[in-house]
Amino acid sequence: MVRKIALLIGLSLLITFLMPRRAALNAGFVAGETWEAETLTAPFDIPIYKDAEQLVDERKALSADFQPVFRLDTTVSAARLRTLEADLRTMSVLSPERREEVLDAFRYVYRHGVLSDADRNAYADRMVRTDSAHVLQTYYVADLFTPASAQVYLKTRGIDPEQAARYLTPSLVYDPSLNTRLQEQALAQLSRTEGIIRTGEVIVSRGQMIDRQIATRLTSYRREYENRLGQGVSGLILFLGRLIVVAAILTLSYIFFQFFSRKHFAGWRPLLFAFVLYAIMAGLMAFAVQSQSLSPYIVPLPVVAILLLAFFDTRVAIFGNLSITLLAALFVRFSFEFFTVNLLAGMTAIFVMRHYYQRHSVFKAVGAVFLIESTIYVAFMWLTGGTLSGNYTGILWFVASAFLMLAFYQLVYIFERLFGFVSDITLLELSDTNQPLLLQLAEKAPGTFQHSVQVASLAESAAKEIGANPLLARTGALYHDIGKMENPFYFVENQTGNFNPHSMLSPAQSAAIVRSHVTEGIAIGRKNRLPAVIQDFIAGHHGTSKIYYFYAEELKKNGHVEHPEEFAYPGPKPARREVAICMMADAVEAASRSLANYDRESIDALVEKIVDGQIAEHQFSHAELSFAEVTRIKELFKTRLNNMYHSRVSYPAPK
Repeated sequence: MVRKIALLIGLSLLITFLMPRRAALNAGFVAGETWEAETLTAPFDIPIYKDAEQLVDERKALSADFQPVFRLDTTVSAARLRTLEADLRTMSVLSPERREEVLDAFRYVYRHGVLSDADRNAYADRMVRTDSAHVLQTYYVADLFTPASAQVYLKTRGIDPEQAARYLTPSLVYDPSLNTRLQEQALAQLSRTEGIIRTGEVIVSRGQMIDRQIATRLTSYRREYENRLGQGVSGLILFLGRLIVVAAILTLSYIFFQFFSRKHFAGWRPLLFAFVLYAIMAGLMAFAVQSQSLSPYIVPLPVVAILLLAFFDTRVAIFGNLSITLLAALFVRFSFEFFTVNLLAGMTAIFVMRHYYQRHSVFKAVGAVFLIESTIYVAFMWLTGGTLSGNYTGILWFVASAFLMLAFYQLVYIFERLFGFVSDITLLELSDTNQPLLLQLAEKAPGTFQHSVQVASLAESAAKEIGANPLLARTGALYHDIGKMENPFYFVENQTGNFNPHSMLSPAQSAAIVRSHVTEGIAIGRKNRLPAVIQDFIAGHHGTSKIYYFYAEELKKNGHVEHPEEFAYPGPKPARREVAICMMADAVEAASRSLANYDRESIDALVEKIVDGQIAEHQFSHAELSFAEVTRIKELFKTRLNNMYHSRVSYPAPK
């Protein structure tokens, strides 16, 4: 009990610390509708935050108007001018004055900079900036020289264009890192607000239509309200409020698991497992909410229901699904929508996965979950937007969530080993009759093996009939009599001929040997590391019922039974419905072999007698079986046994 309380307190604190540090404000609204609440006034100055769409548009406009910067590479112009000057000295026909005029013309071109034709075409009709010695100057692209336009200019100065082309090289270079840094600086300076709501100013009046402007004011009010109340004393109060809500949800989970699913949560490990799942999902929710690039819908909350169903039962899975969706909804602002989507998705997974143990069943469940999540998500978009148009890319988050669910389901094997659970996958493996222990049973006690197979078939059908776990019933029934391997010939189904070894023993000795197949079976099960739930079938398939044959022999021999406990099985009584079903199937199948006539009346009377006798001894008092379920099981046994023992056509002997 102390461990469980410590788990409850520890998880409550952990989830509360993981939750976002903001106030929960009840100011929900739907654009296009009227404000039904009281007139809302500003309790403090509130900056009006631009909505996401407006910020995106302004960022796009800023990027479109950005003036790219080109560095003026002076080394290029210096090298070309030196070459030109050297070549001019060799031209004796030119006077010194003409040489200087030519050099001045080229200096003028390179002082302004030469842009490549590709860059000029890329930024046509744009303003650009040049960086010369960290001094920025702004130009129209058309005002900058290219090699071709420089030739035209030099021609006006009496310089041969073809000769000038040898000395013209682009000297303005686009710098990606500089331009990226300048763009980021410009975007960082972009204002995220547009105006302010003063203290006491009306934000929205009762009955007023909520248009885009009012919606922006309400969103700004909620954002500022949550930010302000997350600090100081108010922050402590918010933490206490969150802690109380989280603790209440977890306490209800604890009470349900402890008192309404006691057979699963008798120890502290099952509760630890459920709470570990809660903690993992809370951590993922915190990560998704704090991340600016992830949606909370990526968190695979329905996998909690799937894993709880794999190890426990439908009721535990349903309540676990409800608890985790309530906890997760506390992390987001759109809590009702988020809660509804994930609650319905988890319930769908439970209904699809319930007692389906085929290899592809988990894929069916994940596919159904994706379909439900996408449908409800789109329905909420239509509900709040009032239009069929919208951004449907949010459905992609459910695709990612589906893959995460498949990944989490692969942890079933690890959870089994850590917490000592048994999943349907493990039961399916154990039910294979090629398992070494079942092969050993078939070799040493073939009659018992055949009896166990028949009991398993009856138990599986009965479990399906009443909604119990058919795979568990079948697997447990296959192993329920493995203790008979120690003394197989003392059990009638393994005897051949007319010799019965019990004829050489007293009734008490015979009862002890028959009784020992339960304790021997438990020892074999532990030695072979059979799961505890399978060992429950070995220990409880006879409950505390009497070994009637030898009890009657002792009573006939001595007139009384001095130690009646020696003629009763050690028990315990079945605590699971599946074990109780196995107990009924075992007794009915064994007794049916002793019938003299296999007509419907005899079989029906046998089933009624055996099952009613077990009820009279209160063997099912711990198994949570209703009288209606027992009646349905009896009817199924009657039908199955009548089909097994129906009369056949006798073929004439060959002449």
